[in-house]
Amino acid sequence: MIYPLLSYFNNRSGPRILLKAPELRTSVHLDHIPLLMDLYRDGLFIHEYGAIRSINLVFEIPSPLARGNAEFLLLSLICFDKQYNLNSFREIMEFFVNELQNIPDVYKAFHCESNKILGAKEKFYEVANLFYLFDQSLPKEKAIIRQNTDKIYTYGLSQTGKINIIKCLQKNLLQAKYNAGKPSILGNL
Repeated sequence: MIYPLLSYFNNRSGPRILLKAPELRTSVHLDHIPLLMDLYRDGLFIHEYGAIRSINLVFEIPSPLARGNAEFLLLSLICFDKQYNLNSFREIMEFFVNELQNIPDVYKAFHCESNKILGAKEKFYEVANLFYLFDQSLPKEKAIIRQNTDKIYTYGLSQTGKINIIKCLQKNLLQAKYNAGKPSILGNL
């Protein structure tokens, strides 16, 4: 399986995990993932550490509350095996970032610990809901595509076929976004 992780740069304590898939909450130690923001300043990159493989996208969101007037964020997709061609997730990650950036005043979500910022908790829940829907749109165990098969699809499909697959993933994420209420995992945050 593949699991999402959203990290941000906290002005006081440095890189921190903001949200992670429910399956990652218990025994998996991923404290090194947010620290990748110190090594990479923007763009997409793949990182392997032991049995943990990740594809990561570093991006910024304008913010009047952050140092440098921007929130520094890292979206990561984590997997523990070689079954996925991680490069194939680039477009869906970029789609999530675009949806996140389109949330009005989204920067407040990264300051939800402060009681002084009006609407910060609500923005956090909005981001958490989008993140949860993104997690639900990712392939699950029953839909595993082995890397060698993935290469056949990647090289065997026409450009139109690739675009159709990406649009289908985006449509599923958007459909889930508008049809879902607040997810049950929010009570655990």
